Amino acid sequence: MNDGFLGVLRLTFVALQNLGFAVTVGILLGDRWLVRRPSPWQVGVSRRLIAALRIASVATLLSSALAFWIHCALMSDSTLLEAGPAVQSMLAETGFGHAWLAGAVLMLCVALLSFVRTGNSSLISLAMGLALAGVALARSHTGHPVDAGAFSLPVWLDCIHLLAISAWVGLVLVTTYVVVPRFINAPGSERINSAAYIQSLSDAATLALIILFATGAYNGWRGVKAPSDLLESVYGQVLLLKLALVLVAAALGGHNRFFEMPRLLASLKSASSASPAKYLKRFAAVLHVESVVLAGVLIAAAVLVSSPLPGTS
Repeated sequence: MNDGFLGVLRLTFVALQNLGFAVTVGILLGDRWLVRRPSPWQVGVSRRLIAALRIASVATLLSSALAFWIHCALMSDSTLLEAGPAVQSMLAETGFGHAWLAGAVLMLCVALLSFVRTGNSSLISLAMGLALAGVALARSHTGHPVDAGAFSLPVWLDCIHLLAISAWVGLVLVTTYVVVPRFINAPGSERINSAAYIQSLSDAATLALIILFATGAYNGWRGVKAPSDLLESVYGQVLLLKLALVLVAAALGGHNRFFEMPRLLASLKSASSASPAKYLKRFAAVLHVESVVLAGVLIAAAVLVSSPLPGTS
């Protein structure tokens, strides 16, 4: 295997790590909204979410470990089978290795807690949330922001940026592929629960988007000092692609919020209204497209982390 293939493989696992982390964050948020109104239907949806949580957290941990192993192989110019000593050296002697190990341990805690959790447990959810915040902070210490120093302002803002984009992407993915299909087949008595969830999704996505743009603007300003760098460097080009994808996803989310959601919520909240399935399917169709675009955002983010800043290559 050559370095080019290993590089692509590493980017693949970083993208999968981003995806798994986002889904984990999205499940924790979505499930907390559902349990506000317990019902047999809600218990069934939460059971599916817990199963997805276990898969996502384990996949995140495994993807992170494989990406780290490949990174060590690339840094030591060795094959995957010969990278063991480089992995040990990286873990023992470098800040990158220390930060990765801290994040891996916290992600392992999340995975283990996902198997302990069997129902509505606020304490376990809080522990998992704090662990995920720690994972995000550790990941920010393995990227470009750490050049400003450990626990510096760029590191904290990058951590917030990662949590914001993970919340947005995760909620869209979880809602699209796990929750909305259950809404379509939900009994009429669950209309209020469905409306509350959709409203919470929209509010959380809007807040995440505001935070994402604010922290992303700061990160972009730090990474790209001159306008010419946006077009003349790989980092700048990928950053522009990521921004374009975020704008497209934001436009889709805005369409749902201002055009599809008002009619959907009105039909869900009205006891005399006909079945809201028509509006729900239109809302879900836009969510499907948004989820695909946001998957592209996660891939672009994986490439950015691995690309040298302009003027440093």
